[in-house]
This record gives sequence, structure tokens and C-alpha cells, in this order.
Amino acid sequence: MKAVGLAVLITLGCVLLPLAAQQKSGGNEKGPALEKQLWGIEQQWLQSEHDKKMDFLRDLWTDQFFDLLPGGRHVTKDEMLDLLSKGNSKPGTGAFPDNFKLQAVYGNVALATDHTVIKSLDTNGQLVSREISALRMFVRENGKWKVAGAALVPIGQ
Repeated sequence: MKAVGLAVLITLGCVLLPLAAQQKSGGNEKGPALEKQLWGIEQQWLQSEHDKKMDFLRDLWTDQFFDLLPGGRHVTKDEMLDLLSKGNSKPGTGAFPDNFKLQAVYGNVALATDHTVIKSLDTNGQLVSREISALRMFVRENGKWKVAGAALVPIGQ
């Protein structure tokens, strides 16, 4: 009788464990292909901010887009578009991310981190840099990945 019970447990384990593994990974695209796709979206996002491609950003960002800027300031999509439109981008300035890592995918939500160097001009016209760690948030809407926002944390300041 114990042997039959053990056989049933082993059989159930052999059947249920693969099913559980499939359930856990079902719909979870976390992997190199999605990481590469989101990295490309981030590159377009930040270049478009620098180049003031407002129509592209308006489409790329979700309606609920927000940024948490260094210092804790929260800005909405409309506020960010307004800030960018008033900025005066110069060659060599902008956001330069690297070390992009897809950290998690929860259905239609993807979270990634990166290291970004932000270069700007000081009051004397000299190029200054500051480093941040960024949490980048993406949402898949109607089958298309869009940017939901970012949280920017200064490094060593």
C-alpha cells in the first residue's frame, strides 16, 4: 500500500511539476529578445527627449506616464513634455544610459534598470555630468510596448 501511495505521489509530481513550471513562465517574455526590444525603446525615448520629438514621445508614453526626478520631483506626461519643449539641448548633452537590465516581467508590465550619465551645461557653459540609477517602467498596450515612466536616483551625490 505504501508503494502504491509513493508511486502515485511520484506520478503526480512528474505531471504537476512541468505544468507548474509552464504556468509560471506562461506569457512571461523575460529574456534576451524582450530585453533587446525594450533597450531599443529606451534609446529612442531618450534620443527623442534630446531632439524634442514631442509627437513621438506623446505616442511612446502611456497616458499615465510619470517620472520621479532626482530630488523626488514627480512630473506627469504633460509636465514632462512642457519641460522638454522649453529646454535648450546642445550637442554632447543629454542622457546616456548603459548597463540596461530587464529585471522582471509581470504580464503586460516590464521593469528594467540602468545606469545613466546625464550631461548638461553649467552656468559657465562647461559640460557637467551626473550619474543616476534608473528604474524604467514599460507597459504593453494593444500588443505594443510603451513607456510608463521612470524613477531616477542620483549616485554618490
